[in-house]
Amino acid sequence: MNLRALTRYLFFSASLVFSTAVLASDAAHDWLMKINQAARMLDYEGVFVYQHETQLEAMRIVHKVENGTARERLVSLNGAPREIIRDQREVTCYWPDKNSVMVEYRKADNQSFPAILPERLQDLDNYYSIHLGNVERITGRPAQRVIVKPVDQYRYGYHLWADRETGLLLKADLLDTQGKILEQFMFTQINIGTKIPASALKPGMTGKDMVWHREEEDRKTVSTMPQWTATQLPRGFRLSAHIARQTLMRKRPVEHLVYTDGLAAVSVFVEKRGEGTKPFMLGPSRMGAVNALGARVDDYQITTVGEVPAETIALIGGSVAPVAKE
Repeated sequence: MNLRALTRYLFFSASLVFSTAVLASDAAHDWLMKINQAARMLDYEGVFVYQHETQLEAMRIVHKVENGTARERLVSLNGAPREIIRDQREVTCYWPDKNSVMVEYRKADNQSFPAILPERLQDLDNYYSIHLGNVERITGRPAQRVIVKPVDQYRYGYHLWADRETGLLLKADLLDTQGKILEQFMFTQINIGTKIPASALKPGMTGKDMVWHREEEDRKTVSTMPQWTATQLPRGFRLSAHIARQTLMRKRPVEHLVYTDGLAAVSVFVEKRGEGTKPFMLGPSRMGAVNALGARVDDYQITTVGEVPAETIALIGGSVAPVAKE
């Protein structure tokens, strides 16, 4: 083979490898979009389990979309009885063992299985390596595995299994920086596209004779001028939401900041301490994949929490300070 032919061969081979890698990446992104859309737009009902550390919870879920609006009902199948009704606006939690019902507005960082992905996925390539794995069987259905691996120690990784036919997420593993599974969601039974009557979305309990705690709409305001900010963020994290609200139980103003890289999210809550209040959490804590940090700045309690590594919480939470006045 002469030099010119060898050069053309090497150039063609390199181009083929590059093109294959780009196509594989595009295919993985397409699957993320399918997962994102399916969880919000499909009607489905089933049972999934949630495992974290040594605990295993089972939930029945009913999800229906009508006139472009999704409504969802979840019922616990083990442990303390509870029932949750969710729509795009609010979340209603029934706790019969506590004789209480709590009604809250959907939080800015709220993403729940099987809708665990945000709507914006454009910038993930800068902070995650995303590619396809094998096709496997989950709850008796062929499922495409999508691997989302972080590029640094400030975020977790994900293994996702999407139904090949519909794109609905059937299983999700959250992994730490060493590849260890921190928590897992998996459907054990699922019906997709089934006709769901309106009665299936009504709570099984009326809440009569229970104590109701309701977040009042006129006390929830959205401010364009945060009073507090995180001065240090991992690469890729940015402020995505800022909400000023009254706490549901303590009835005091709280500033809520949400920082995200497009997949992982960290919430910062800033609340002024009042006279006679109980001591707030101070220092780091962890429950499963969720890390938290409590700190005090002057008369304010700073609580930082998220499904991210402890290093991320320490960096963000440890840098929260009042916005400098001009």
